[in-house]
Amino acid sequence: MRGRFVALRGNQGALAAGRRYLARDLNRGWSPEQLRELRAGPAAALVAEDREQRTLADIQETLVGERRGPVVFLDLHSTSAPSTPFLCFGDTLANRALAMRLPITKILGLEEVIDGAMLGYWADRGHTAIAIEAGQHDAPETERRHQAALWLCAVAIGLVESALVPDLDAHHELLVRACAGRPSVVEVLHRQVVAEGDGFTMRPGFASFDVVRAGTVLARDRSGDIRASRDGILLMPRYQGQGDDGFFLAREVAPFWLRVSRLLRALPTERLLPLLPGVSRDLDDPHTLSVNPDRLRHHLVDMMHLCGYRRRRQRGATLLFSRRPSEGRLLF
Repeated sequence: MRGRFVALRGNQGALAAGRRYLARDLNRGWSPEQLRELRAGPAAALVAEDREQRTLADIQETLVGERRGPVVFLDLHSTSAPSTPFLCFGDTLANRALAMRLPITKILGLEEVIDGAMLGYWADRGHTAIAIEAGQHDAPETERRHQAALWLCAVAIGLVESALVPDLDAHHELLVRACAGRPSVVEVLHRQVVAEGDGFTMRPGFASFDVVRAGTVLARDRSGDIRASRDGILLMPRYQGQGDDGFFLAREVAPFWLRVSRLLRALPTERLLPLLPGVSRDLDDPHTLSVNPDRLRHHLVDMMHLCGYRRRRQRGATLLFSRRPSEGRLLF
């Protein structure tokens, strides 16, 4: 083995209780500000996920500090609803390069509509970081898919020689079969946010990658039916009572646009974006562009995404589009 392989077990308290979390979502507090607050106080005063996150973050920082080469984070997940495997990651070129080596559906934009994910924190610091969602929590194939993905990643990043991996071809074929008929890459267009106490309930029978039409009733809450806002691919419908993600809607991305995006990021194209009508560089953040919403057009949003500006939020009357501070270190 050329390098170190370290496995950390997360969300232990919630797993023992058979829940998604005890006090809060462990994968929503990973920002520099939140981590500083966790470390500022005495460990004995921390509870539930706060204590576990501080332990995980301290171990990770130690490992990063001891590194002798590039660091790759692989975050293994499962879902409450049945699902074929998929990958999600902050949209950097380094993350894309690793993701494209795996025969699993890739999801762009998911990390950009979720605040405080662990992988986003490490991607912002220039490391390769992808999440592998392998299937439903208790499905026996979920573990086998995770194992297969780990072997393929280990070979892709040069941790082990392919000839030394038992049944490497079988691992590859297992994932190919699991994702048969699924698109190679999809892009998140809509996140259904769930507020505590609103009575959100998914309609039964939906699974990730179901194709839904605009107007289809997907869920209900206290206000009535929740319908699909557009035609799209359904992702991660929530069939457990915790968390603020009800479901996501996505669309397939053609390989041509991935090649265009890579080319645009290799060129100084993003420096030209502030020359577009209504677009200017944000004075507080060199990685953020301010956009006049009156001048916003659909093609402009697509151009932002192609150049890596996927994080979208509003500040007063202005829309802000941000990109990761680093595209990461390309490993191959």
